[in-house]
Amino acid sequence: MRIKKPLLITMLVIMCIGLFVSISACGKKSTSTAKETSLEKIKKKGILTVGLSASTAPYEFHNTKNKIVGADVLLIKKIAKKLGVKYKIEDIDFDGLLPALQAKKVDMIVSAMSPTPEREKSADFSKVYYKSTNVFVTRKEDAAKYNSNYKLLDQSTVAVLNSSTQQQVVEKYFPNAHLKLLSKDTDLALAVANGKADALLVDMPTAALLEKNNKSLVNTKIKRSDNTAGAAVAMPKNTSKDLKNAVNSVITKYKADYAKWVIQEVKYVKSND
Repeated sequence: MRIKKPLLITMLVIMCIGLFVSISACGKKSTSTAKETSLEKIKKKGILTVGLSASTAPYEFHNTKNKIVGADVLLIKKIAKKLGVKYKIEDIDFDGLLPALQAKKVDMIVSAMSPTPEREKSADFSKVYYKSTNVFVTRKEDAAKYNSNYKLLDQSTVAVLNSSTQQQVVEKYFPNAHLKLLSKDTDLALAVANGKADALLVDMPTAALLEKNNKSLVNTKIKRSDNTAGAAVAMPKNTSKDLKNAVNSVITKYKADYAKWVIQEVKYVKSND
């Protein structure tokens, strides 16, 4: 059966209009369901959930009122203010921080964590906001022998935080040392003080505070860099640029202040001992 030309033209016009409407509808649907950015999700919640390990003074620790304070907490406050939200802290053992981030239990980690190639496989990192040097700490009666022969550490039991960059330092420079892996800096100090470890390795501000609370401990002259850039904020892998840029802008603004906060918190801890 032949279709008359005017009718055919009319049918084609109707089909084109229908196709145009369909495409337009799809376009509107796509726009309305656009994926939220990392920053938009946090703003929508109205709260920033941050993971840290509150056992590493002066960066994060419990004060005399059992409130979590420290230089990293001051940084968290600045980040939350920049994002325009409130903040909540989740206190987690250091080796559990990255798993918590991957499980979306926290939005970011602010816990003096250094970016390493291994960590960068599971998290994105901000700019570095602080860098310190690591020092070996021993009992006072043992300091002289280690200072005169640092290689003795390669035959010793050394306490470090589990999954920390200090663990990597010991494994690199003293591969034969026996590692005692613990979850808190205070546990490292107790292990050495009680003879369950010969030495511990932490950064210098932390060492100063551990020695303040453990009179039997003292710094050695043995220092080792962890060969990382320094402490940075960890965020979920593939975090959108808007959140990264916001965090980095805070770090750029307050990086010099952060070093002062560390000194301030060291003084606070010492004055409250």
